[in-house]
Amino acid sequence: MTLNHHSITSEVYSYIRDCNYKNAIQFLQSKLEDGASRLPPILSLLAYCSYHDRDYLRASELYEELLEMSPACEQYQLYYLQSLVNAESYIDASRAATLTTVSSPSPFFHRIKLLHAQAQVETGLLSEATTTLAQCNEEDTNAVLCLAGIHFRKKDYASALDKYTDNFIDERPPSIAYCRALCHYHLEQHEMALRAVTDIIVATAEDPSESESCLVEALNLKAAIQFAMKDLAAARATMKELIQLQEDNDLHDAVTMHNYAIVNFSTHPTMATKELNSLFSQQSYPSEILGNILVMYLGQGHDDLASETFEANRHVLQELLSHETYSYLQAAVGLMTSPNDNVTLENSVAEHAKRLKSEMKRLNTTHTRAATASSRHDSSRPVSCRPSTATYTQVQRDLAHATKEFDTNVKQFVPLLMLQAKVLWDQREFAKTESFLMHYSEILRGNDIFCENLAHALFVQQGDKLEESISYYERLIHSHTDTTNLLELPAMVLANLTIAYILSNQNGKAEAIMKAIEHEEDNVLATGDTAERYYHNCIVNLAVGTLYCEKGNFVFGLSRICKSLEPFDKNLCPDTWFYTKRCFLALASKISKLMFCLSDDMFDEIIDFLEAIENEANSIFLDEHTKDDKINLTNGPPTIASEARQLKKMFITLSE
Repeated sequence: MTLNHHSITSEVYSYIRDCNYKNAIQFLQSKLEDGASRLPPILSLLAYCSYHDRDYLRASELYEELLEMSPACEQYQLYYLQSLVNAESYIDASRAATLTTVSSPSPFFHRIKLLHAQAQVETGLLSEATTTLAQCNEEDTNAVLCLAGIHFRKKDYASALDKYTDNFIDERPPSIAYCRALCHYHLEQHEMALRAVTDIIVATAEDPSESESCLVEALNLKAAIQFAMKDLAAARATMKELIQLQEDNDLHDAVTMHNYAIVNFSTHPTMATKELNSLFSQQSYPSEILGNILVMYLGQGHDDLASETFEANRHVLQELLSHETYSYLQAAVGLMTSPNDNVTLENSVAEHAKRLKSEMKRLNTTHTRAATASSRHDSSRPVSCRPSTATYTQVQRDLAHATKEFDTNVKQFVPLLMLQAKVLWDQREFAKTESFLMHYSEILRGNDIFCENLAHALFVQQGDKLEESISYYERLIHSHTDTTNLLELPAMVLANLTIAYILSNQNGKAEAIMKAIEHEEDNVLATGDTAERYYHNCIVNLAVGTLYCEKGNFVFGLSRICKSLEPFDKNLCPDTWFYTKRCFLALASKISKLMFCLSDDMFDEIIDFLEAIENEANSIFLDEHTKDDKINLTNGPPTIASEARQLKKMFITLSE
């Protein structure tokens, strides 16, 4: 069959001119089906249109066919490689790049090397990619970006930031600005990261030409930065803004929904877990999602679900999670199924601790090198005696990278370590818990979670350990003074510190802590932010009241507890009620055993208080994790009102 090639190309180019690639593909495909020979001009046009229609796999197949006809054609070699990279067929792309006949004089050489490096990066061959890039023009923008990406993947964020900053001083497109902000975030330079990402959001909002995806990425990063800074209220507000933006445009992406669930987990754990499970059921989901689901299950006491999910996805978890995180989850699930068998946990802790100690030695060596370089770089020394600026900069960069890597590994090690400490704690071996934690103090010094748990282990032993517990609790408070407020600390830390002050006759300090907490809660209420609710002041007062009850002064202790819950609409919740009812039950036990005598007026006050609780708390259901089977007071739907009703009946009976 004879075809008029001029008429074919004329019609195809009219489609291409209008960017109507689908019609062009259909037209060319119909000609081939009508018996046209698979000549290079037709196949070349079909490949070109398929590529621009984003059917990269089809384009690569066509360019491969063209290469079989013209193996030496450099353009086909380039376009074939480019199609494979865009089709994410990185192994095939690397193989094609090594077989190319294009040499350095060719105008296509540089682009082929860049594509080869990109394919190597995506397959994890970072050193090989660096070698490939060395053959490119080092001043080329794409080469610089690729090298920066290699540094980023190696977690050398300082070097990546240098590349993004030094080579794009006069250029501030959102994509480069976002990369800078991301580097600052990973370097834990949160203030700088927040400023950078805020600038991106403002610029994107003001310039309609910028895509909405830039704004979505920027808002997600902003929420992540705020979350890392422990400003949960701000992180929730940012995610709320992003969700509203996507709802207005009928768009939802998995990363946004994942982050929305994470920042809302502390206030809406059930909703957050349900959302993550929904995302996990989809074909494509963020790599962090499975680990977060397991952590949420463990945090909510859903041991069976955690064990089932872990076992069903063990192979996936090994690929997605860091070695430390996987070891933690494996040990946590193992303790559920075999509570008395913690050999695996002990071995994991010993293995990771040994590696951290080796890293710490290397870090100390790097510190020494940096200190030596710094002293030699002193401007007061003769120029001939100073190291080069490049050498000095590299030493400082190595130190920053090593420090960051060590800190990250420590953070990943802490949950595993605390899991083993919890085994001792649950056995009420508090002295052994203290000794166990102190064994790792050299590695973990300065870590807030370590300080908090060590302080708890010292506090519960009391006696001569009380003063030592105070020093660790105070360290936590001082570490939060400049970055956030007391309300970001766990309420139990503040409660235990207040009790420790009272028991060590430092009542002035105890009163100062309580006033500071009350002042900060009043400030939150003054902002009108109803989404963020704090119970720190209430819990501290509950702890003080409980202390007096334990000392036998039930009259003062219970009066303090009753006042701590007022107003009920602010302070009454499952957590605060849990500690309240324990004190009333302890009092009822002593009265029933004739170990304590209560006046009629005090009986009346208690009954009136419990009746007020009953009237107020009909709709406040008890969380599963705050219920204690030993002190469950009702067989019906567990509400605070139903338990208050049972307590009221108990005290009416005791008063008769």
